[in-house]
Amino acid sequence: MQVQTLNLYDVECPTPASSHHLVESLCSMPNLTNLTLVRKINDELCSALKAKASSIKVQTLKLDYVECPTQASSQHLVEALCSLPNLTNLTLKWKINDELCFALKAKASSIQVQTLKLDYVKCPTQASSQHLVEALCSLPNLTNLTLKWKINDELCFALKAKASSIQDCFPQIRKGNFRFNGVAQDDLNSFLHTLPYLEWFNDVNCSSDSANLGNSNGSDN
Repeated sequence: MQVQTLNLYDVECPTPASSHHLVESLCSMPNLTNLTLVRKINDELCSALKAKASSIKVQTLKLDYVECPTQASSQHLVEALCSLPNLTNLTLKWKINDELCFALKAKASSIQVQTLKLDYVKCPTQASSQHLVEALCSLPNLTNLTLKWKINDELCFALKAKASSIQDCFPQIRKGNFRFNGVAQDDLNSFLHTLPYLEWFNDVNCSSDSANLGNSNGSDN
């Protein structure tokens, strides 16, 4: 098959065998470079992805509102990310659960992504925000980080605190090879100075959304 882009929505393989068959199909697509997983994926699929990840050729992976049902499935999914040999671009979109954030933190140093986009990411707890930020700080090859649209306060606060306190965080910044929201960062200080603007940007968007909601309600009356 000559498929280059594949989107899998609410994948619920009914048996472990069907999960393995699906993943083996992904392995057999030599031109597959872009894969999107949307919403629910079951334990068996995460386990099968972990087992076969080294044979999957995707370069760009998007996890869109992915809900891993168990802690084990979160760990298996993250271990799959570590084993994808060509993965350079990763997008996390919408909500990600505590277990996935913790698993990302534990395995971040083995994930080889260069470009990471957090698109409207909402961490459910303060602890998960901290875990996610520690993962970001530890990605060894990360050269392009984008925080798109609204990021919650806990994530902004954790990013500023961890980036200034973790030794050797964002290793590519120190090599002069790092872009944040499309802007080249000369060093860690320039990155830290950008973060208050990010918090302001979020505040403006929240205010704008509230105003739009009020206008919408008024027009309905």
